[in-house]
Amino acid sequence: MRRGLFFVILTILLLSLVACNEDVSKNVKTNTISGAKLTEREDMLLAGTADQSFVFDFNANNQYKEVAVWVEKYESGKLVGELNRMSTEIKNTGTIIFSTAKVNEENDQTRFSISVHSEDATNTTWSPETIKGDNLAMVLGKNPSESMSIKDKNIVLASMGYSSSEKGISDLSTDFYSDMGSHIDELKNFDTVYLLRCTFK
Repeated sequence: MRRGLFFVILTILLLSLVACNEDVSKNVKTNTISGAKLTEREDMLLAGTADQSFVFDFNANNQYKEVAVWVEKYESGKLVGELNRMSTEIKNTGTIIFSTAKVNEENDQTRFSISVHSEDATNTTWSPETIKGDNLAMVLGKNPSESMSIKDKNIVLASMGYSSSEKGISDLSTDFYSDMGSHIDELKNFDTVYLLRCTFK
């Protein structure tokens, strides 16, 4: 029941975002992706279904026919797997939503969901993820660039980091998002990090 409600609200939110996206896309550079500017109503809809969420709008020319989106999982700085990889066809403009929601307190299970909407189609994938650990501190991060070029491969859109360190944790640096390869050691400061990434083709 709760999962069905989640997808109903997500569909309403996507339709709302698409309506806004059509007006905004006229003023957005082509071949870019950027953090979406949500209305109060859209924020409320997301807050009702997700614990954390990230929303991005993209504007691509006809050269790009597809977007691949996925979440990479790192433990103590090492890549241990991928979650929710999906590829879907796109046509010019669209929206990507990544959200998490706690679904079972007893076994620390959280639902990770990715949705991509472009033209009249919406594709969604989700999977359960167990986030264990008492007194874990969490930090959320989003690529600080106002608009990222979709010509770049494997863009880092957002991050969720967890740490049990008593010293506390800080955000990933701005440079991490623009040059992950040179700043990969930053991930060692966390017990677990999830990175939302995408590639346009």
